[in-house]
Amino acid sequence: MRANRVFKSILVAGVIGLFLTGCGASGTKILIKNDQYKPAFSAGEFSRYKGKKAVLSNFQNQAGNTTAWGYSSGDKKFFYEGNEKLESYFWTCFKKSFGHVGVQLVDYVHDPSYGVHYWWGVAGYRPPKGVAEFQLILTSLTDQEFKFRVLVFRDGEAKLDKEMSVSMPATTATDAAALEARSYRLVDHAFVTILRDRDFQRAF
Repeated sequence: MRANRVFKSILVAGVIGLFLTGCGASGTKILIKNDQYKPAFSAGEFSRYKGKKAVLSNFQNQAGNTTAWGYSSGDKKFFYEGNEKLESYFWTCFKKSFGHVGVQLVDYVHDPSYGVHYWWGVAGYRPPKGVAEFQLILTSLTDQEFKFRVLVFRDGEAKLDKEMSVSMPATTATDAAALEARSYRLVDHAFVTILRDRDFQRAF
């Protein structure tokens, strides 16, 4: 009898675990890979950024309609899953995009005496003097609409905190390769929108 109770407990725990794992991750899986992302937009439009330096801060995913690893299509038929967590996926893609337009990304400088403690938890590290620090926060994400906050800091002061969004039309494509490519163009669309923004241009 005791063995049966233990077996039933394990079975119930397994079912609950499967349910929790599957929450928010319905639809045919489309694998998106940061190493396959290549910026497809023209860098020529953004010559104003060439030669500038910046620090790429940690990104955050606060989008309640995503999982840690992926996001859904608008109709829930497809689920785009990354090979790393979403914030890391977008960080890597943006790193490539900044490089594509000629921005030189630099590392933090360690300085224990630095008195500013940024609200996302970085303490004792700062960008070199005069260098912009870029951060992105995901607030909502599907394959048709991407909402996010862009933050720019310089010398310990906030220069920009702005909500932005981009949208893409619905697609009838069902081919996995085409949908994967579409996900990379969403990254392009978001990045280009940021660089074209006048407030961002003044702050960066």
